[in-house]
Amino acid sequence: MLTRIVGLFSRGVFRRFASPAGRAGSVSALAALMFIPALALAGFSIDYGMALRTRARLNGAADTAALAAVAMAQALTIANQPAATVISQGQAAGASAFAANAGPAAAYLKQPVSVGLVKTGRSYVSTISFSAAWPTIFGNVVKTSQINMGNSATATVTMPSYLDFYLLLDVSGSMGIPSTATGQNSLAAINPDQKYYYPGGCAFACHFAPAMCPNNPPTSQSIACVGYDLSRTNGGTTRVANDYCPQPETSACIQLRLDAVAYATQQLLQAAQLAETLPNQFRVGLYPFIVHMQPYSPITSTLSTISTAATGLPGLLDTGSGTNVAGQLGSGGTHFDNALSEMNSAITTFGDGSSASSPLPFVFLVTDGAQDNQYYLNSGGWTGSNHATTLNTANCALLRNNGVTVSVLYVPYAPIQNVNTSFAGDEDDYANWNIPSIPPALQACASPGFFFTANTPADITAAMKAMFAESMRISRLTN
Repeated sequence: MLTRIVGLFSRGVFRRFASPAGRAGSVSALAALMFIPALALAGFSIDYGMALRTRARLNGAADTAALAAVAMAQALTIANQPAATVISQGQAAGASAFAANAGPAAAYLKQPVSVGLVKTGRSYVSTISFSAAWPTIFGNVVKTSQINMGNSATATVTMPSYLDFYLLLDVSGSMGIPSTATGQNSLAAINPDQKYYYPGGCAFACHFAPAMCPNNPPTSQSIACVGYDLSRTNGGTTRVANDYCPQPETSACIQLRLDAVAYATQQLLQAAQLAETLPNQFRVGLYPFIVHMQPYSPITSTLSTISTAATGLPGLLDTGSGTNVAGQLGSGGTHFDNALSEMNSAITTFGDGSSASSPLPFVFLVTDGAQDNQYYLNSGGWTGSNHATTLNTANCALLRNNGVTVSVLYVPYAPIQNVNTSFAGDEDDYANWNIPSIPPALQACASPGFFFTANTPADITAAMKAMFAESMRISRLTN
């Protein structure tokens, strides 16, 4: 029965559609039925396009806000503002930038934009998050009353590190050798010290202060002992200003190695002042050593003070008298083990460079590398071995294990040319035999990538600048 009804209906529909009038009416009805969803789809496409433009506007505002927040954090940090102020004003800058750039699109936010700003190590990270909804006009046709959207943007700025530089400077007698071969020959030609042992002239670790001429036989006691003084006049009668020769090969004075180190220290400080981007970003101190290490100019952020103090370093050279300007350096030999241990005690802050209260420490050891365990006694005479050795690298490891980067500048130990085996228990030969062992020991002391060598005054200046530049590079990688 059902089959007959369907059949009759089908034949009726077919007859109506087969007639011209039937066909026209049916097409119009079908077209009308298809137009409604097409119109809805077109309207929803418009809604979707508007939603995409709104989302793009909000995304751009979020990107700008994230950058504005970290830019404000950077500026306030450079201005030395407290951390709480940096965070609050950075967030305010982010929120303001979002509102300004979102414009009318902000009306579609479901809730206020989230502006996050946190400090992680030396970095400030800003995260801007938003959630919005576009109310559709035609979406009800497809059961969609709104189009939801949301996103987040992140920006990071890494601040420069706060760095502490402890300059551990060898001021033992061997750093009193002239800085160039010409200077060595000039001093030997005019130096009467130890003429009994060195008829050709002595220029290496043998020029003591007046009246301090150990081991001169009676036949030579009438010869004045004037070594360091002589280098300050270059054989003339007028002493150079401040007993300091910043340049080699001058008629005024004979530059010693420690003079060259003092000059290089001043150049290092100039480079540091130019590189500073934060208030009190760098602190520097001068710590000379002979038997002991002393804070000749304790660590400070006032770099001009250290630069002035550097000119006084040559006046600390060991004269063999047991006393000196710094007071407690002692005299005789070169005692790395004491100095490195004392330096480890002098560093009280082992930070990560993230703030002024947490500076990243560096020790710059500048030396010719020969350890000599002898002492000059205040009562007169000498004690301990004068046969040169090398430093104990365990003391360097102690510093490194505490988070200190150890940078070593080796000013090569000059071989003694006129060896006298009868002088001071063949001290000369032992010094020469020790030279090949010095570079490996100093390199083992240094942190990886922080071993430098310099022969000439220009090399010393370039090397100390390179030590500083490498410290800056490493600090940027540490976060």
